[in-house]
Amino acid sequence: MEKVKQIPGALMDWIIKTLNSGVNPEAIVDAMIRKGYDPRLSYTTLFRIVGNKPIDTPGVQAPYEYEQPEIAKKGSILRTKDREIKVLSKVEKPFILHLDQFLSDEECEQLIELSRSRLKPSTVIDPKTGEEKAATGRTSKGMSFYLRENEFIKDIETRISELTEFPVENGEGLQVLNYGIGEEYKSHFDYFPPGKVDPEKGGQRVGTFLIYLNDVLAGGETVFPKAGVSIVPKRGSAVYFQYGNSKGEVDRMSLHSSVPVSEGEKWVATKWIRQGNIYTSAH
Repeated sequence: MEKVKQIPGALMDWIIKTLNSGVNPEAIVDAMIRKGYDPRLSYTTLFRIVGNKPIDTPGVQAPYEYEQPEIAKKGSILRTKDREIKVLSKVEKPFILHLDQFLSDEECEQLIELSRSRLKPSTVIDPKTGEEKAATGRTSKGMSFYLRENEFIKDIETRISELTEFPVENGEGLQVLNYGIGEEYKSHFDYFPPGKVDPEKGGQRVGTFLIYLNDVLAGGETVFPKAGVSIVPKRGSAVYFQYGNSKGEVDRMSLHSSVPVSEGEKWVATKWIRQGNIYTSAH
């Protein structure tokens, strides 16, 4: 089906009316995409309507008290033992930090090559059971490294730990994802569903460190629809967003998606960080 490249006035009126009625913005975008509208056009239209400001959905937002993450206290140049990393942009609510040159071109290529032969269809967390399962909303292929699997992976994990101030043991194994043309990850949260948090395995997820491993020719943006934020993939850059606090609350403003790739392919690496040590009881 050919993508529709223009938004008619009647649809604009419907979007505004539907937003005002309290419907989630991500549901509106998904409906537009299903109707054949271009994904990027759908998101940018919604952003323009809300004036690039966060959207409040009455009756949906659970309590969440924002706390300043340690990484936010380090200024615009972040330093690890082996490099300086520049902050490109920062959003306070939800907390989103866009970083430049977290990995070198050579490191990105090495990570892609190490993961290529181990890719399998990606899974998602079932919101009812908390178990992993295959899902139509996530059409990428992926794989996961073991913690400290080799010196190269260990160096990346250490760099993330130095930036975020979370111990390496609080992080799940580094995951690499590959998206082909038309592949996407629809709007979702990274934290676990209420009641499905296992305190014996590190507890709730509190943050995500996302690394772009290649330049995408078209599409593939990471979009935070409730915050009006869209990030274009750039090789070696990274995004850190935090959605859990010390009180065990989670931030529903952290809803995000990966827009379908329309040209080329997309490679990313993801590190999910939990409240505590994941491996104390497992090993």
